[in-house]
Amino acid sequence: MNRRTPGLTLAQAIPGFLLYKTAQALSPTTLRSYHDHLKLWLQYTGEVTVERITPQDVCAFLGWLRLEYQPQRLTGNTAPLAPKTLHNYWVTLSAFFTWAASEFDIPNPMQGVPAPKFQEALVQPFTHEEVEQLLKAAEFCHEAHTTRRRSFVMRRPTARRDRALILLLLDTGLRASELCELNVGDVDLKLGQVRVKHGANGGAKGGKGRVVFLGQTARRALWR
Repeated sequence: MNRRTPGLTLAQAIPGFLLYKTAQALSPTTLRSYHDHLKLWLQYTGEVTVERITPQDVCAFLGWLRLEYQPQRLTGNTAPLAPKTLHNYWVTLSAFFTWAASEFDIPNPMQGVPAPKFQEALVQPFTHEEVEQLLKAAEFCHEAHTTRRRSFVMRRPTARRDRALILLLLDTGLRASELCELNVGDVDLKLGQVRVKHGANGGAKGGKGRVVFLGQTARRALWR
């Protein structure tokens, strides 16, 4: 039964939300994103009780992210957050307060906060020349230049594996996480079918499994 919990702070509520989402079998990437976003939200807001958060508080946080926050990236790049990233923060807060409103019977401040707008980036397919460059990079190391002999290139020890991976990704459109979770039994080379398993263990985004297909070139490379 839902009940109010006066005095419940964000620091106390966030672990409960993450446990709830973990029980829903969300992907580790999504859970990590929720954790990181809420950690920054907690640092910005401080030890305030959940029921006292207002739409103005959320808007102030999103405005701070857009105008003042300087991300500390591994690359050293401190450029402002992209509009899509700001939208992702809004999604995290919306999920958190939807859970809190249902769990503790409190008002949901996100109902008064519009989602930040962003424009989806167009995904450009690889050209034939780019695919050839990818496969060449999988086959051979960079050209070596020495003072004692002519320049030369060496075949990479993982060339056949990497060529098969590239062709499989290009044919099927699998995500990297889905590819990494595949087992030998998930691939039928005779029919050219690859079965992506349901749930987090299959790496499928949103837990949605499916069957995808391979062409002859990818099947031959994978068999080798």
